Amino acid sequence: MNDRTCSMIEAVYSLPELKSCPIETTFKIIGKRWTVLIIRELLRGTTQFNRFLENIEGITPKVLTERLRELQSHGIVRRRIVSDSPIRVEYGLTDLGKEFEPVLLAAASFSMRNMPKIVFRDGKPRTPDDILMQRRQ
Repeated sequence: MNDRTCSMIEAVYSLPELKSCPIETTFKIIGKRWTVLIIRELLRGTTQFNRFLENIEGITPKVLTERLRELQSHGIVRRRIVSDSPIRVEYGLTDLGKEFEPVLLAAASFSMRNMPKIVFRDGKPRTPDDILMQRRQ
């Protein structure tokens, strides 16, 4: 960690008005199994229930329903009925939910740089900028 990060953490945790740990508060929301993957899918765009089931290996419909409801109650996910007959529902991120993008990108960057053998087939580290440049070529 650099000095700026240490001093920022120290500054936050020195606040007399701090009621609870802000890091823990965030992870109480996104730390449940499957929640980060649901947010990841929504950061890719609005989607439907079955698309989650296709893209998140191992999640059950019951758990997906629970997590989506929890995220809705926190104001992170919005649910919109697109058509009544047959009923079609889409899920998307609210503005609040979109604020998770830098958090998840930081986690992805960490893994891509420091755990490339787990993340990439070729085991070579990359950064998000490396990937964007590669896509432009």
